[in-house]
Amino acid sequence: MLSPMDAPRPPDDLVRDVPVWRVGPPHPTDGPPGAEPRHAVVRESLVELVLNGRTLVRAACLPDALDDFALGFLVTEGLIDAPAAVSHLAVAEDRSRVDVRADVDPDRLVLFRERVAVSSGCGGGMSAAAAALPTCTSAARFRPDDLLDRMRDLGGASTLFEATGGVHAAALTDGPTLLAVAEDIGRHTAVDKAVGRALSRGVRLPEAALLSTGRASADILAKAVRASLPVVVSRGAATSRAVELAHAAGVAVAGFARGRRMNVYTAPWRLGLAQGGPAP
Repeated sequence: MLSPMDAPRPPDDLVRDVPVWRVGPPHPTDGPPGAEPRHAVVRESLVELVLNGRTLVRAACLPDALDDFALGFLVTEGLIDAPAAVSHLAVAEDRSRVDVRADVDPDRLVLFRERVAVSSGCGGGMSAAAAALPTCTSAARFRPDDLLDRMRDLGGASTLFEATGGVHAAALTDGPTLLAVAEDIGRHTAVDKAVGRALSRGVRLPEAALLSTGRASADILAKAVRASLPVVVSRGAATSRAVELAHAAGVAVAGFARGRRMNVYTAPWRLGLAQGGPAP
């Protein structure tokens, strides 16, 4: 189990301290008068994920926790169901490449490649993905106050954001506890890393909720559904397509989770706000 106090300090090689030209009043981090103002920026790398000898995807992300990223990506994209499908995973010494050997259904791989081909930001991209989304059969329920408390804890555990302001964070929780936390330059890769980290710790995903600092869009919701996560809570807004997908899949999606408030758009029974759903 992870508490905010357990969160590690960000590795020094993930942050660059660069000079800046300030516009406006001096910043508290500028140092003594006359000192050159500097600011910490997060490191961005292009990482190649190779599956069974072929490049699957190239992702812009932090060169850190790439084993978690690879495992989480394969699960959230529906290519595998569990870590047991992976027989080999190796991260290159320069952290530019992850090689994975896994037992993957060829039909799933075809669907993934078709989805990637049409989902690079175009309006119709998620339609093909949505058609293949399963229904969430988990009976898990969560207390809204617990989820809001864990969103607050996620902020405290986001050490790279505190240092740079340049990353998103994601976490999995069982309600009372943060089970896995990850940060990355993109909200998608942050979710992938949080899911992969949780799986490596033996977390049962159908009994966990996903917390994210990024917008709850259709592609994030689809990742959660493929990973069998029954609840998605975002500090940002939800999109109409995410709400539609969540409603069809029986997943609770909540947005603007800040302080003691949030908007719950779907499956309110999962948060004890209405009757319904499968028997617990």
